[in-house]
Amino acid sequence: MRAAKCRFHAVIERHGKEILVSWTKEEEAKVVRKADFLFLPLFTLMFTWMAIDRTNISGVLTSTFLKDTGMTRDQANTGVSLLWFGIVLLEIPSNMVLHRVGAHYWIPLQVITWGFIEVLQMFVKNTGGWYAARLFLGMAESGFIPGGLYTLSRWYTQDELAKRTTLFFFGPSLSAAFGSLISAGSLRLEGHGGLKGWQWIFLICGVSTITTGVLALAFVPKSPHDTDRLFAGTIPTRPWLSPREADIFVARIIRKDPRKGQAATMKITVKDIIEVLSDWKTWPYLLACLSGLQSVNGLSTWGATIIKSLGFTSIRANLLSAPAPIIASLGGLALSFYVDRYKRFGYAIIFTAVWTMAGLIALFHLPVTSQGSWAFYAALVITNAAPSWQPLNVTWLSLNSKTPQHRAIAYAVYIGCSNLGGTYGNQVFRGSDAPLYRNAWIACLSLGAVWLTVVILQVMGFKIANAKYADRKAGRTDGKDETLYTDAKGRQYLYYW
Repeated sequence: MRAAKCRFHAVIERHGKEILVSWTKEEEAKVVRKADFLFLPLFTLMFTWMAIDRTNISGVLTSTFLKDTGMTRDQANTGVSLLWFGIVLLEIPSNMVLHRVGAHYWIPLQVITWGFIEVLQMFVKNTGGWYAARLFLGMAESGFIPGGLYTLSRWYTQDELAKRTTLFFFGPSLSAAFGSLISAGSLRLEGHGGLKGWQWIFLICGVSTITTGVLALAFVPKSPHDTDRLFAGTIPTRPWLSPREADIFVARIIRKDPRKGQAATMKITVKDIIEVLSDWKTWPYLLACLSGLQSVNGLSTWGATIIKSLGFTSIRANLLSAPAPIIASLGGLALSFYVDRYKRFGYAIIFTAVWTMAGLIALFHLPVTSQGSWAFYAALVITNAAPSWQPLNVTWLSLNSKTPQHRAIAYAVYIGCSNLGGTYGNQVFRGSDAPLYRNAWIACLSLGAVWLTVVILQVMGFKIANAKYADRKAGRTDGKDETLYTDAKGRQYLYYW
């Protein structure tokens, strides 16, 4: 006689009424697969074009852009930094609006807006126009990444989030490769339609971004119970989640984490912001972000230009920039499977930090010369091929946040820091330091050392806090439970580490 299937149970709210939902593991797997194939790809595609719109400047700088606009290399660098400043400027306000009106409205409209600004960059003629274009592009992009991360955290459970966050970042991780290929193809269109190659880069990327935003506006639902409407609920269509599947989708999340709730909108107060910023555990993530991401951030902007300085053509330099991001993305995906299984975020990030430091040391000892071009290129690829770790870090931050409001704010602050770092991460590669970049490599190594030290101390701090929590819990009689993580053996912890 066949054993009865294991069933799960949870109470959810549907159309203002509480209902009890019962389901099997097989039914749960089916609805998750639907989201993986119909919901997650839209967010990954939007993030991919956002990243390409940011990093296509690497290909633009290998063209005649500086000559056509009369700018110096350092002025172009300032424009790149202004984009990151624009993002930081509105990061938290943008997220407060998103949580008031809903991601299904706000995020697609953001994508369409910055797509238009991306197109307008093709008309830049001087330094002032460049500065304005990059600043407004950054302001339009503000809040997208933390908003997207928060939305995913509402659609997936803790056990599923690391892989899905990595997949969300997968396209952007590959964007440097895609952007390099787009740039190489666009530069071949030099003169067609009376446009320069760099103008074609902005035009192609901008139109593609706008198209993606329209698709998102059509298909991103307000909630699992609202997949039967297109364009933010205005046009009826066949739902991709049936009423029962939607119930299961919501119930499985509530069962794992009752604090996530079901509302598509949420109120965030100044008190919530202060609580997150005054919480000691927030700051190691921010310090790791400000140092770790920026230890190689300049390479995403100037990598193709450095490769070109080795004696390669503009088109070939862009093509040679493609392999490293692909390897890094696949490595990050592999690490996410490790993290989802063992929940050891810190160990995975330490591994990436050590890899990156080794590559930077090699670059420091291999100066840029045409005679040693292939050795230097190999070291550059190895450094940029370090597994993508930011998705793991933001997932780690999310799982250690105690409320949905804290999670949303933590995302915004973290991504704000990553963008703030962009204002200086690109500045280390100065024109006066070319072609050996001795000062640049020293700056990168210093940032990498800070990153590695912070993560090691962070892991130690969380483990000490968990040990103290275990002692308190053993002697507690009030029944209060602050557990965030329970391992496979039933041991309870205050923090993931």
